[in-house]
Amino acid sequence: MALDTSGVYTAGDDYKVIKILSVPFGDYTLDCVSNCMNQLEDMSVPAAQDLVDMIAEWEVADSAETVQDLEQTDGKKVLTKADVLEWEVTGNGITGPQKQKAKIEQDITDLMAFCSCLGGFLSNSTYGITNLIRS
Repeated sequence: MALDTSGVYTAGDDYKVIKILSVPFGDYTLDCVSNCMNQLEDMSVPAAQDLVDMIAEWEVADSAETVQDLEQTDGKKVLTKADVLEWEVTGNGITGPQKQKAKIEQDITDLMAFCSCLGGFLSNSTYGITNLIRS
């Protein structure tokens, strides 16, 4: 099923969700995510709008991370004592854009957790286990 772009979504939003969630790309995944996004909009237009907003925020954070990486200001070694040559790493740990991206990724995972076809792909979350439903 194709993504319904007559509402809040635009073409390519389904691919962006796949990219953000780091799930393998393929026909099954694309159909699954498109269908789930359509269901989300049917359930709640404000939730679907939140998803669109989160996609935009993630893209901004991703661009900021790229700029920061290109500036190479993160994780430089600074000479602190010249007589014994001790080095300290500054700026270690996760950066602001990385924190923002991780938060958005978790928020999108939580929002899409109802989608049973993504259960195996989202196994790193608390919603990663999908129960077998018998007919």
